[in-house]
Amino acid sequence: MSRNIAIIGSGFSALAAACYLAKANNKVTIFEKNECVGGRARQLKKEGFTFDIGPTWYWMPDVFERFFADFGKHPSQYYKLIKLNPAYQVYFGENDSITIEDTLEKICIAFENEEKGSSAKLKKFIAKAQSNYDIAIKDLVYRPGISPLELVTPVTMQKIGQFFSTISKDVRKEFTNVRLIAILEFPVLFLGAKASNTPAFYSFMNYADFGLGTFHPKDGMYSVILAMKSLAEELGVTIKTNQNVEKILVEDKAAQGIVVNGEKIHADIVLSGA
Repeated sequence: MSRNIAIIGSGFSALAAACYLAKANNKVTIFEKNECVGGRARQLKKEGFTFDIGPTWYWMPDVFERFFADFGKHPSQYYKLIKLNPAYQVYFGENDSITIEDTLEKICIAFENEEKGSSAKLKKFIAKAQSNYDIAIKDLVYRPGISPLELVTPVTMQKIGQFFSTISKDVRKEFTNVRLIAILEFPVLFLGAKASNTPAFYSFMNYADFGLGTFHPKDGMYSVILAMKSLAEELGVTIKTNQNVEKILVEDKAAQGIVVNGEKIHADIVLSGA
């Protein structure tokens, strides 16, 4: 049964949801308060310069490929992806930095130059991180997130110890160089977390960093937003900008619609992605 669905906001999650809901034959309308789509991943143009005001690094390209593949598409049909080399540079002071290059082998050399014997330890650490990545990204993150029990699988039970340790503890078991420790604790910041209170299982972020590498779309991260916008429109999604959603209308504990710029708009389902 086709339903009339109103989505508030037009960031990554809202656009992705719109695509899946439209694919399921629903009538989907996105209401965005700004003059352009993107939410926190909008683009700013000023005095001849263009800035991405949201994310600047493109990690986990396989996640984007899986998303577009769900609609018979590939990211390359919408934007050109470039693997960065070097990926980035970590500064510890003026003229004091470590360069993270585009392959694990090169990164191992940089680690070995800092701490003898660390390259072998890094390969072992990243191998475990890759195993966690295969479990987390290829399975767990695609579960609905309704119950913590979704995280309990035969495979995760084999790694139960990693849920009772932390990234910080695991890194310090193998490395003593404070600069290398700082680099290895860095990726979990993208989860909005601290290495000292993040389960060791989340080392899969280190594999995303060192194993898969850092990419950037040729025309900036906003290219990804424009790609998702194009896909949504191809699927029949209506996108309205300059639409300030002032209120979600609720009756008998169920959303009945929204108030946009003072106008009541009925919806069978309201999804807030703002």
